[in-house]
Amino acid sequence: MKVKFSVVCGTLTVVAVLAVPQPGRAGAPTETVKKLVESVRSYKKDSPTLSAQERAANAQAQKVAEETLAIQDLAKNVLGAQWEKIGATEQKNFTQLLMSLFQKIAYPKSAEFFGDLRIDYTNERVNGNDATVETTVSHPKEGQVAIDYQLRDGQGKWIIYDVLLDGVSMATNVRTQIQQVMAKESYQGLVKRMRDKLAES
Repeated sequence: MKVKFSVVCGTLTVVAVLAVPQPGRAGAPTETVKKLVESVRSYKKDSPTLSAQERAANAQAQKVAEETLAIQDLAKNVLGAQWEKIGATEQKNFTQLLMSLFQKIAYPKSAEFFGDLRIDYTNERVNGNDATVETTVSHPKEGQVAIDYQLRDGQGKWIIYDVLLDGVSMATNVRTQIQQVMAKESYQGLVKRMRDKLAES
């Protein structure tokens, strides 16, 4: 079965919504998710017509995610055994490439998905250093969509490390599809697809 990188990027739309800072451990997981979602909603696709205010909002949305999102950990996870084979320099390059995909593709797609949709925060469960925030999004085409955020306490702030869309782990889904691309086309083929996708955006 041919795995198209557009499918991978579509999944990254949700995985990109991963992290947001809180001032301390006492911050509620639900408030963490709310702050991130509102930040993502403000993101506009980059274009020459963006106002200074919109560009500032984009920069802030990126800052909110990137300061606490362990991009390198995510990159290492999706590459699996390939991570150790590519060496430190290429690890840095791949991590930056993944970050660029988030900025140019995943952020605006996430903003488009959430838009002005109604989001109900239905439940919060905390178990020690782990928490789950359950939400329901009312989508005009998809109907009721369950999106659950899994968080852990990361050095005094809540970090979202996975997102479940109707019970399906987005982190696992991305890893699976990237592994399939590499199995068929090699690591170099994966990187080429990623760079081609950036060039199209």
